Amino acid sequence: MIEVGKNYTLVMLELTDEGYDKMSIGVTVTGREGNLIEVNGCEVINTASPLFHSLLDAEAQKAHFERLHSELEARLSGD
Repeated sequence: MIEVGKNYTLVMLELTDEGYDKMSIGVTVTGREGNLIEVNGCEVINTASPLFHSLLDAEAQKAHFERLHSELEARLSGD
C-alpha cells in the first residue's frame, strides 16, 4: 500500500545505449489517485507504466537490513 507522506525509493526502467537499466531515487509521496502518484510535490508517476519498476519503503528496508546486521553480529559473536 502506498502511503502519502512516506519516503520511498522509486525504481524506474531507463533506456540507455546498452538497453534498459534500473534507475532509483529517493522520493516522498505527496499525492495519490488511482494508478497515479505525485512525488516530491511536483512530479506525477504512472504506476501502470511499463517503465515503472517498484516503489520500495525506505524506512522498512532500512529496518530490515539493520535487523539482519544485528542477527549476523549475534551469530558471529556466539550469542
